[in-house]
Amino acid sequence: MRILVTGATGYIGAVVSETLSARGHTVVGTARSPAAEAELAARGYEIARADLLEPESLARAAAACDAVVHTAATQDEDMGPAEQAAVRAMLAGLAGSGKAFVYTSGVWVYGSAPPGRVMDEDTPPDPVALFAWRPALEAEVIAAAARGVRTIVIRPGMVYGRGGGPCNQFAAMAEDGVPRYVGDGQNHWSLVHVDDLAELYALAIERAPAGTLVNGVAGPPLRVRDLAEAAAAGAGFEAAPVAWPVTEAAVELGAEDADGVTRDHRISGERARALLGWAPAPRSPLDELRSQRTDGCSQSPRDSP
Repeated sequence: MRILVTGATGYIGAVVSETLSARGHTVVGTARSPAAEAELAARGYEIARADLLEPESLARAAAACDAVVHTAATQDEDMGPAEQAAVRAMLAGLAGSGKAFVYTSGVWVYGSAPPGRVMDEDTPPDPVALFAWRPALEAEVIAAAARGVRTIVIRPGMVYGRGGGPCNQFAAMAEDGVPRYVGDGQNHWSLVHVDDLAELYALAIERAPAGTLVNGVAGPPLRVRDLAEAAAAGAGFEAAPVAWPVTEAAVELGAEDADGVTRDHRISGERARALLGWAPAPRSPLDELRSQRTDGCSQSPRDSP
């Protein structure tokens, strides 16, 4: 298939593109600048001039391909409206075609897991304020299956691996050489290695039925304090991370981000395994974070255009 990948030079999109190409698909990457075009060409991909802020360009590019993987995001204060316009344009370009459209959401649509419970795709959304618009857009994507588009929504967990993404956010939040984590660190995050996540995208393109929603999560949830300690060690800090009170962190990070990183995200990825045959590699994220100095986690695993 010729597959349009938005954000093909970004953290998630680059690995998804690499995986799709290795499986024999032709990758068509979106580019809005000569520099992006050169990078895509160097990787052997076709190029589509398109911009998230020009939805009609995305609609044309989508209609010219056999499938679409949407990983790009503006990552600014206008992300919601830009995302809605871009997704609606691409879905309109694919209407009636039966082609696949994979939308990248995220686990910040979940609230905290109830005590002793693990959340799954049937858990009602309770998004952080920053992404309050996302559940409705997910629903739009799923509903587009009725308009002849094979729609899939993937909610990646905390993405790590290949030196990308901020569990290096703990280092970035360091004060006077001491790394920090927000809150008491007893909450959990559910993770996924970027290589395993890319494999999930490929399987979704190749196998998922229309109207599919899956979590991209692999392995057991891990305590944030443990993640912070492993990431700080990998980043070369001698001092152990310390707790950063939520009220203080909210002043610097913003209340919405502080809320997100302190949620207890114990999330299941079993549906993707059962439905698509996804089989993530056995891994030890804590060991990887300790040993790979540039590795990290990203709760906002979306790529800029």
